[in-house]
Amino acid sequence: MMKEQVQRIKEFIWQKYVDCTHASASDIVEEEAVKVLDSYFATVDPAEDNECYYLGILLFELAFRIPDLEKLYLAKAKAIFERYRSQTGETDWDVVEDRLEDINSNLGEMGADERAAIFARIEREMKPLTSDPAASQIIAVVEGMVLVPGGPFLSGEKRDRKELEPFYIDIFPVTNEEYVKFMEATGYRPPKFWAEGRLRKPRAPVVGISWHDADKYATWAGKSLPTADQWEKAARGLEGRIYPWGNEIEPDVANFGHLDGVDMVTPVDAFEANRSVFGVRDMAGNVWEWQKDWDPIEIDMKVISGGSWADPPQFLRCDRHLYANPKDKFDNIGFRCVRPVT
Repeated sequence: MMKEQVQRIKEFIWQKYVDCTHASASDIVEEEAVKVLDSYFATVDPAEDNECYYLGILLFELAFRIPDLEKLYLAKAKAIFERYRSQTGETDWDVVEDRLEDINSNLGEMGADERAAIFARIEREMKPLTSDPAASQIIAVVEGMVLVPGGPFLSGEKRDRKELEPFYIDIFPVTNEEYVKFMEATGYRPPKFWAEGRLRKPRAPVVGISWHDADKYATWAGKSLPTADQWEKAARGLEGRIYPWGNEIEPDVANFGHLDGVDMVTPVDAFEANRSVFGVRDMAGNVWEWQKDWDPIEIDMKVISGGSWADPPQFLRCDRHLYANPKDKFDNIGFRCVRPVT
């Protein structure tokens, strides 16, 4: 019965908003149809039905008729359209792309905190993108980490489709207070700048550590450094965001742009809006982060990602990675860790 009802609603939406012909099912109440489709796509597997764009279209159209729900409906339509893109690889269908362009234009007027709050709500309510029932049922919690589900994501500036196994990633970069515990437990050497009394605030990300130092910490903690793909998926989400919070950048959303500054590192939780859809924080700006991978071109260098307090906005892009000598110890490179799902 549910599938028959959903099919009837789909036909109604197609006729009215895609073909722009007379809708045959004039008895359908669109506000009620939203609830039906929302319930349906929250439970159906994408492998069975990936036509979630119908719900996105209806939310988009209703948004401009219900002022109190306009921002929420537009944001949810955006998430649904981007989920459809990720599921299918389809990025040039004007039915979706034209509406996405209008949505981005309207939501671009929102403040960073308001936008982050709305998308955080939507991510909590929407089913994770996966056609693997086993992956969707992984609920184990690892303290200080969040689960990034297995499955596809869009990678690089060309948005290539890649697949990854599920993994846990640190919510924040490793902080000074966490690194001190490692030093005390192992007798390991302190970071560069430590003896000078600089860059030692407890909740600031640890800097002045080489790739080798970061790898030693990760091993001690029972974790590892993330691959560039793991880091990028955790930062971009499933729809290939340019930045962890979305596709636009604002001055107050992250710590960046202090080209002439000194010791401008901030606490890892200083920017509430600087979070990915998975809840991973402080991935753009503040400090670059060491990755497990060697750079594919500069083969004696290690990949770093995320940009820092000293960089302009273009270096904060999730699809951009640079490299550094694994022995380097700078005041704007830190790290975070991952661990597999077992």
